[in-house]
Amino acid sequence: MNENAETFDRDTIIDQVVQYTCTRNCMGQSNNAAGCCTIGDRDYIIGPIPDAEALFTRLNDSRSDPLAWEEVFIEEDEGKALFPEKPIWQRSESYPALRLDMDDASRPCQFLGQNNLCTIHSIRSETCRNYQCSFVDELIEKF
Repeated sequence: MNENAETFDRDTIIDQVVQYTCTRNCMGQSNNAAGCCTIGDRDYIIGPIPDAEALFTRLNDSRSDPLAWEEVFIEEDEGKALFPEKPIWQRSESYPALRLDMDDASRPCQFLGQNNLCTIHSIRSETCRNYQCSFVDELIEKF
């Protein structure tokens, strides 16, 4: 087997392990899913989004019905008011953040699908693309 085939196989396996872990066994907890896409009771924010303008453009280019900026992002004034008890939401450098589904008590990212998969995965933000929890890091190290 050549070197490229080994790399592809390893990468494919890692991708599958990460997807399974994130959608079914997040942080090693059975029946836990998409922890990085939900706020819940944690002092956590899905932000800042450094490529917010580019993400906004990609989103609207992929849709027939354009979204307004405030439908996609939470800015500082709104975020501070939404979560006054959460220190990370009080920091200016946390913004803009991705908008949450405030009708769901777990406060998921609005782009988290019912199947716990990202509905905008192929065009997701740098923040989401680069995030990897320590549990997944430890799993990957074993490969």
